[in-house]
Amino acid sequence: MANTVPSEDAAAHAYRYQVLIIVMIGTMMAALDSSIVNISLPNMMADFGTTIDNIEWVVTGYMLAYAVFIPMAAWFKDRMGARMLYIGATAIFTVGSLLCGLAPNLSTLIGARVLQALGGGFLTPIGMSMVTAVFPPKERGRALGLWGMGVIAGPALGPTLGGYLTREFGWRSIFLVNLPFGILTVLLGLALLKADVPPAHHRKPFDTWGFLFLALFLVAFLLGLSQGEKEGWESAYIITCWVLAALGFVLFLVAESGQKHCIVDLSLFKSRIFTACVLVTAGRTVALFAATFLLPLFMQNLMGRDELQSGLLLLPGSLLLALAMPLSGRLGDLTGPRWLSLIGAFGICFFMYQYRMLDSGSSDWDVIWPTFIRSIGIALMVAPVMATALNAVPTSKSAQASSVLNLTQQVAGSFGIAVLACYLDHRERFHFAEISARMSLSTRDPSGLAPLAHRALDLGYTHAQSYGIASMTGLQAAGEAAAVRAFDDTFLFGALIILVACIPVFMLPTKNTAHLSPDVEASMME
Repeated sequence: MANTVPSEDAAAHAYRYQVLIIVMIGTMMAALDSSIVNISLPNMMADFGTTIDNIEWVVTGYMLAYAVFIPMAAWFKDRMGARMLYIGATAIFTVGSLLCGLAPNLSTLIGARVLQALGGGFLTPIGMSMVTAVFPPKERGRALGLWGMGVIAGPALGPTLGGYLTREFGWRSIFLVNLPFGILTVLLGLALLKADVPPAHHRKPFDTWGFLFLALFLVAFLLGLSQGEKEGWESAYIITCWVLAALGFVLFLVAESGQKHCIVDLSLFKSRIFTACVLVTAGRTVALFAATFLLPLFMQNLMGRDELQSGLLLLPGSLLLALAMPLSGRLGDLTGPRWLSLIGAFGICFFMYQYRMLDSGSSDWDVIWPTFIRSIGIALMVAPVMATALNAVPTSKSAQASSVLNLTQQVAGSFGIAVLACYLDHRERFHFAEISARMSLSTRDPSGLAPLAHRALDLGYTHAQSYGIASMTGLQAAGEAAAVRAFDDTFLFGALIILVACIPVFMLPTKNTAHLSPDVEASMME
């Protein structure tokens, strides 16, 4: 009898890590797919003979469907249990990947991407909920740090892997590479995961109106953000998106105010700690997407690197981020999230501040070494905050909390990219006008063109040709200089965004809430 308890503890311990490994494989597969596609869009466009406006729906369709399906994860978990939902979502994602790889035309590819999003929208929140359920609160930081290795490393490795696969095997390979991982996850899940179908009386009715209004808000809002730069922020199309998003959000709040079983449990925000974690997650996500959005553009447009070279320059920092995640989770279990998150936020600020000095002649090392600081900073803000958010709510609501956190990341990421892109464009136009005026790049006032024109005259061009060449050369130089300064300004702007995100960090607890007494923890959540 004395050996029974240790044996049971060993079995429970082994099962926890079986769940963790299965969840890591599936969620990394889905996370990788969020960034691996972008680099192959030109190849898809050439293969299908379509325009960039049409091919963008391969990304946009997935993003919109993914965001819409995330809030449904908790309801399906209550109906099916986490085991069957996770296995089913993995199977759907895998089938969607196969259909993407075999798609004969663009319409089929977009439809298959939506099917992928149906599975992917469930995988991450349910995976996080499963890890939360099997690990005790005091160990969740370390467990979520290990799980986060896949979630964070997937998008970071996507451009590098996507560039290599596309170059060597064609764009279809970026989808077909998911098949062995999806099949492995399904088989391991069927063999090892325990059944957990909830009893019938625990099943909640579906919040149809809440879901429809939330879906209207998400689709209109994200569509406006993703298309604003192309359509024009003051165009009728984008203004319509904003109006529909506002209407959807207001109607969603009205519908949920009298609803007992909500598609999104708004009572979670009664916890001050959970609310702080959501706000910190939003700010941190902007920082994460700032590098994945701004850096590749800078390296390819101004430093002359191709897609694969850009991905390789980001790879060392991405690997460090993956390695730092378990350590940061363990530190969060020991110390709580507040000071770790502050250190992480200041580290990200330092990373963004350093990049304000990049130019077209910067070395590879100038790009690489600040990403090490960024990686450690993000790691310190991810696992401890996720663990604290899930510890701040009852375990029975972990799926709802996971959905809210993942939805926050999706919306904040899209918002961050849109804001940074808009600011980048504004600063580039500002600097171009300033530099052009200072260089007198005008045929009406040709004083600034004279040195360049004289060089062209020496090569045998006519007077008119020389000033035309000088004007084009000067405009090109001014454009490059304006772009560099605009990127530098945008990196600095990103650093300021992270500083603002430091404010809710002070709402986080200084200790791991899993170690607090019930009375103290309850007082902190009031």
